[in-house]
Amino acid sequence: MRKLFSTFSLMLLYVTIAFGQAFIDIPLSGTDGTYTLPLAVGLDPTATNGIDLSLGESDLPPFPPLGAFEIRFDLQPYAGEPLSSYKDYRNAASFPFSGQIEHLLWWQTSGPDLPIDVQYDLPNGAAMTLRDQLGGVILNLGPFTGSGTVTIPGSYTNVFAKCLLLMDYVNVIPVELTSFTAIAKDEGVLLNWTTATEINNHIFEIERKTEKTEFRTIGYVEGNGTTTEPRSYSFTDRNAENGINYYRLKQIDYNGTFSYSPIVEVDVASPLTFNLSQNYPNPFNPSTTIEFSLPEDVSNVKLSIYNTLGIKVAELVNTNLVAGQYSYQWDASNVATGTYFYELRTDKFVSVKKMILMK
Repeated sequence: MRKLFSTFSLMLLYVTIAFGQAFIDIPLSGTDGTYTLPLAVGLDPTATNGIDLSLGESDLPPFPPLGAFEIRFDLQPYAGEPLSSYKDYRNAASFPFSGQIEHLLWWQTSGPDLPIDVQYDLPNGAAMTLRDQLGGVILNLGPFTGSGTVTIPGSYTNVFAKCLLLMDYVNVIPVELTSFTAIAKDEGVLLNWTTATEINNHIFEIERKTEKTEFRTIGYVEGNGTTTEPRSYSFTDRNAENGINYYRLKQIDYNGTFSYSPIVEVDVASPLTFNLSQNYPNPFNPSTTIEFSLPEDVSNVKLSIYNTLGIKVAELVNTNLVAGQYSYQWDASNVATGTYFYELRTDKFVSVKKMILMK
């Protein structure tokens, strides 16, 4: 049994953003073993060399007292004024983008001779190198691709408080979401979304939550890998619950990295009338779906299948059901080709429809 949707309230959300805050959003982190600080670099057409509040960057206060670990990006060499941030997004006027972007890591360890582990998760087409500001004479780590951890040795951090983080990009393209909508329709809650560009896009995982539940996966839609052409996608949730349903997309790359879309919501109300829908597909072989709606809680609901002689060949439902819409599948593998009738029966409503099995 699958309880469905109803069709009277809806909310739409249109967005023009990439997954993540920047078009190319690369998560990093740093730790000296005491605690971990999240970092990020990336590319965006709106980014500057300074602080971009719209992308989640913010100017940080001075370093904490000695003895506390801290790691961030020093923006002053690029912005021309004293600025620092945990995120450092840079401008890419167009995509695909190729080139090298220089960032300056700045740290304070919690004690002498402590190494710093930098964890990275890079998209296809991106490589990372850590290098000193002397041309790589003392520190030259990388280039690194994919996911992993690189260690800046304690012998370096004990003497130096900064190093260059160099990002080399080759034809990188973001997964840019241009719209995401949720609409309650007769056949279910219809989700539609479009992308302007995609890079390394393996799959979309569709997730739903209600006021009483957390997000859980309800389906998958394959991505289009890497493309600069617009792509459209859709998914129908035939099992939405009465009340507010929330949806989001989890976009997963081929390397396993993922990011979430904004959340859209739709108000699913109870149906207003008893209704038995035409099965689909019809004709069918070997299985078909039968859907019906109940405007109120009903005891003793029966959904039965009969042949042309009036003999019952299957009973799909014989139970009490609450108000809502329902979907059941009939597998006719064990019956002969021919015409069949399905009947929905309650104390207040009876409806019969015809279907054809063609083997």
